[in-house]
Amino acid sequence: MGKKSTPTPPDYEAAAERTAEGNLENLDAQTLANRPNMYTPMGSSEWTKDPQTGQWTNNVALDPASQQAIDDQQGITAARSGTASNMLGNIDQDFSNPMNWDQFGEFSNTLSNGADARQAATDASYGQATSRLDPRFDQRRQEQDAQLRAQGLRPGDEAYDKSMGNLGRESNDAYNNAMFSSILTGGQEGQRDQSMDLTSNTFGNEVRQADIAEEMQRRGFSLNELNALLNGQQIGLPGFQGFSQAGYTGGADYTGAAQDTYSGQMDQYNAKQAQQQMLMGAATSAMSFSDIRLKRNVQFAGVANGRRWYSWDWITGGSDYGIIAQENPDVAVPHSSGYLMINYGEL
Repeated sequence: MGKKSTPTPPDYEAAAERTAEGNLENLDAQTLANRPNMYTPMGSSEWTKDPQTGQWTNNVALDPASQQAIDDQQGITAARSGTASNMLGNIDQDFSNPMNWDQFGEFSNTLSNGADARQAATDASYGQATSRLDPRFDQRRQEQDAQLRAQGLRPGDEAYDKSMGNLGRESNDAYNNAMFSSILTGGQEGQRDQSMDLTSNTFGNEVRQADIAEEMQRRGFSLNELNALLNGQQIGLPGFQGFSQAGYTGGADYTGAAQDTYSGQMDQYNAKQAQQQMLMGAATSAMSFSDIRLKRNVQFAGVANGRRWYSWDWITGGSDYGIIAQENPDVAVPHSSGYLMINYGEL
């Protein structure tokens, strides 16, 4: 029996290059499908391809009315930009010097404690009260002394001292009331003085903030005018109807096809090699190939000695009868080819 040589491996490099060529052809077809020429009442959008470089160019042409509108918008924009450029000198002049914060004065947050105003009001009120109490009680002391003396009483007499003591206590009460009233008046004056300070500070700070805001507005006035010019009308091109992009599909996989063909050829080669080895060893050994991968048209025949038996056709040709190695691992033996054999001598 002659020895069959192994299949010749395919040219994978050529297959890969052919696959790449097919992919590029499909990519060109997809690109072409995604370059439709479009025509609308506003104008047209057309694609052209340079035959030398393969570079695509999109050419947009507007109808005369739309083109005139674009030209007018560009003219307005250019005029605005020119006016804004002329205003840069004003902006430079406004910001050439730093803000002079000294011109606004200091922020006022101090209040008087009201002590001076309170003391002055207290003294004034008490002085006013004593100016009326002093002559009154002086006169009463003189009149009461004369009356007591007319009664024959003199200082040191119990009745004299008691009468003058009562007058003294009345005088003390009057002066104490005057002091309390003066203190109350002084406290009210101190609070009024602090309230006036707070009102004055608040007004002064509000005026200061208004002056700062006005100065900042003056410094930024030219800049705001320039920004208003630059943020004016924008140029807009007319749009065209959208379309669905064509999807990409790869070319034929020549590399995979070559691999599959070669794998099939190797399977047939290995099967024939195994069959030849089986035939060559059948006369001297009870071992026999019985791998399911070498069989086709397998038909169940029955059960004998506790094992399932089948009939089949070999993929290399011919028919046979026996058990399947994969179902009987206890008597299966691996061959160097990778296929399983059965030791029928142990059955």
